[in-house]
Amino acid sequence: MNIVRQPEFVEAFHYDMNQNTKAENEIRVEVNPIDMSGQPDFPADKNSVLGIRVVFKIAFEEFVLTGAVRQLVTVTDRTIEANTDLSQEEVNELVRPLFSIIERLTYEVTEIALDRPGLKLNFESESKQ
Repeated sequence: MNIVRQPEFVEAFHYDMNQNTKAENEIRVEVNPIDMSGQPDFPADKNSVLGIRVVFKIAFEEFVLTGAVRQLVTVTDRTIEANTDLSQEEVNELVRPLFSIIERLTYEVTEIALDRPGLKLNFESESKQ
């Protein structure tokens, strides 16, 4: 899969001291094809534009991280009309840079907020390890 990526964008990132000990982790990945058929300069029959977004809540004993990050990507030489046109491996490849942003933000913010080495998240799938 040939991917042309636009810059990642952080919609929101929040660090909150954990007041609710029952907070649960939640990660939602959204892959939305964008209709480019009305754009005369875009060869929509050969390429696809996708909006990729990760919304997350990651709870720890001391704090909760919440936020959303997104990116526009163009997949060349392939038409994708629905997220079901992608395999799980392809989705993982598309969202990897967004998970890297979450990992970096988490490390830096927890290092500053807790005044100790930052927390290292690892979103790698078990099959890759």
